[in-house]
Amino acid sequence: MFKWIAGGLAAFFSIRYLSRLQRASSNITSRIRVRIHKINLTGIELKAEVQVQNPNPVSLKLQHPFVKILFKEKLLGSSTIENSIIEIPENSQKTFELKIQSAGWLTLIQILGTKMASDIRSGNPIQLKIQTQIITRVNGLPYEQMDNIIVQL
Repeated sequence: MFKWIAGGLAAFFSIRYLSRLQRASSNITSRIRVRIHKINLTGIELKAEVQVQNPNPVSLKLQHPFVKILFKEKLLGSSTIENSIIEIPENSQKTFELKIQSAGWLTLIQILGTKMASDIRSGNPIQLKIQTQIITRVNGLPYEQMDNIIVQL
């Protein structure tokens, strides 16, 4: 009889803990800022700063985020993939600085158009409306967020 009670309590507390982790992973928020870091012969190098906030009373395990930069649903560039797990303590945040290498100039001309690509090369002021996509896993559950932002040169 004692085994049944102990087993029932263990099942109850493990289900409770797992449901807390799932709720906590759906409560996280992320912010992203993108800026043009460098313009060179191979294309544009962007820097993305991803801030992940954990407002929960439970620490979370987060896979290193992967960021894609899109312009009109076409890929401009992406970050490198890192297979590492980072723990974010309860009620805290973590900031990631990511390099994003764009495609070459030929692809940029095809995606952005010749006028905008030549404005970027010559350093003329532009406003580039892009979409960012953050992809990661929180406690083993997939997390994805899309944002629309404006990058200025």
